[in-house]
Amino acid sequence: MSISQENKNKLKSLLGEDRVFFKDETRMDQATFLSFGTDRTKVYVPDYEILTFPKNTKEVSEIVKYAFENDIKIVPSGGRTGYAGGAVAKSGEIVISLSKMDQVLDFDPFFGSLTVQAGMITKNLHKEAEERGFYFPVDFAATGSSHIGGNIATNAGGVRVVHYGLIRQWVLGLKVVTGTGEILEFNGEILKNNTGYDLKHLFIGSEGTLGIITECTLKLTKKPADNRILFTAVPDFPSILELFKETHNMSLPILAFEFLTKYCLDKVMDHLHVPDPFSEVSPYYVLMEFEITEESDDEKLFSFLETILEKGYVTDGSLAQNSRQAETFWKYREGISESISIDYTVHKNDISLPLRNMNAFLEDMQGLLSSKYPGFEIALFGHIGDGNLHLNIVKPKDLSDVEFFSQCKKVDPSMFELLQKHHGSISAEHGIGLLKKDFLHFSRSSAEIEVMRMIKKALDPKNLLNPGKILP
Repeated sequence: MSISQENKNKLKSLLGEDRVFFKDETRMDQATFLSFGTDRTKVYVPDYEILTFPKNTKEVSEIVKYAFENDIKIVPSGGRTGYAGGAVAKSGEIVISLSKMDQVLDFDPFFGSLTVQAGMITKNLHKEAEERGFYFPVDFAATGSSHIGGNIATNAGGVRVVHYGLIRQWVLGLKVVTGTGEILEFNGEILKNNTGYDLKHLFIGSEGTLGIITECTLKLTKKPADNRILFTAVPDFPSILELFKETHNMSLPILAFEFLTKYCLDKVMDHLHVPDPFSEVSPYYVLMEFEITEESDDEKLFSFLETILEKGYVTDGSLAQNSRQAETFWKYREGISESISIDYTVHKNDISLPLRNMNAFLEDMQGLLSSKYPGFEIALFGHIGDGNLHLNIVKPKDLSDVEFFSQCKKVDPSMFELLQKHHGSISAEHGIGLLKKDFLHFSRSSAEIEVMRMIKKALDPKNLLNPGKILP
């Protein structure tokens, strides 16, 4: 696409010359420019024309109106931490980066809510909440770089979903810009608002295909008084499920229940140079985090550890004795994605299942992987407390990226058929993006997909917003 000088001047007049960049200019080096049009997937090569940096909702609206008038496709860009190709711009689009939209707009101490621009880094949102005596509970490994708007656009979950739920539960209000440039505002100042359709939920998890989230009002809560981390070695996968059931008998609130395999642990120890947590090798490990409110709760945890040891659900276990050890325990889990993604090429599957069907699915899956991926290494971990598995196929070093991803794409339908058989979902929290759109029918009926198309057309009539994502 060739951009006339007239159109360049028009965009510069909307934002100022220092916040609009063009591919055919040299004011920004190409590597930096292209980085705003991609995410953590290694499947797609970014290729787009215009990069913009608005500072407020009005400016986003003006850019979208310009794109609508000139039939230019748009890709919203946040922290670009996704794994589904949802933030990839590869067809000459205009990229709208929200990275300069990171301000606190309002705080309600009575209601316990915080309104921020969508480009705020999630970790900074945590800090803003805590400085005001509150707590925002949605947390995951990418909080240091992901944007809150992107979290909402993908309905992020994270490590404490088992206690706090998905981010959807914490969104009170949104301001969005539709595909025509219209600004919609969904009230976030009140909890009860029974006045018809709650439209904000359409945009939560929509991956920027229905509108660009520019502002959000988030519900806050109180921070846990204290917590304890229990890290355990588990002999087999069925024992993980039994262990989770055993936590239901605990009077202490469980904040997180995470698992990983020995393969994952080894990669974290190699990459982050952390010690082996136990003297004997185990095939599986489980990290549990409990809320503590009084001194006697520690005794309850020791009693719980004795019980699960006696029942054989775990072969070893350790309670973190201080904050430093607790941080190390969390590194074993949160360091997995970084440890395998930086040093290896990985095909990621982020799936979910009913817990009661999970063991049967894994047995079927192991047979599938053994036959279809002979010699491939599998990194398996996840938020088992909410049925979320991260299944990562690691590329052998003697295989090219093209051949590796081609093989993976051929096998994915067989895995998704197993998911369908066991009533699971092809995407638990990473979204659909470009990577999984051809497989959407494994989790959505044809009638559902048609309704999704109608909603998309109503809000984005020219199909300009993040085109090609989600819908096949």
